[in-house]
Amino acid sequence: MISHCANPDCTQPFHYLRGGRLYRFDITSPTTPCADVPNAICNLKPSHATVFFWLCGQCSSKYSLGFNFHDGIRIVPSTDRTAKLGTAPVIAVDNSASHLH
Repeated sequence: MISHCANPDCTQPFHYLRGGRLYRFDITSPTTPCADVPNAICNLKPSHATVFFWLCGQCSSKYSLGFNFHDGIRIVPSTDRTAKLGTAPVIAVDNSASHLH
């Protein structure tokens, strides 16, 4: 469940999806370590899981999210074109970090 902005330097609570940007990451075969993936998903070890993260309006105007199954969420400047490859408002990734748009 999303409770706050995914930027660790931001304390903006998530109340509703009116502002900011929601990111969706599809994970295949989650296993440990599960960085930034809820323990319930890691413990069940399903063949497929979806996790969501949110950047508030202020953070989403400056940053984008990247995700790697082993390292977890990564905040990247939205002007960093190399880091943005594969990222968009809604993202799907698998364990090998390949991205679908």
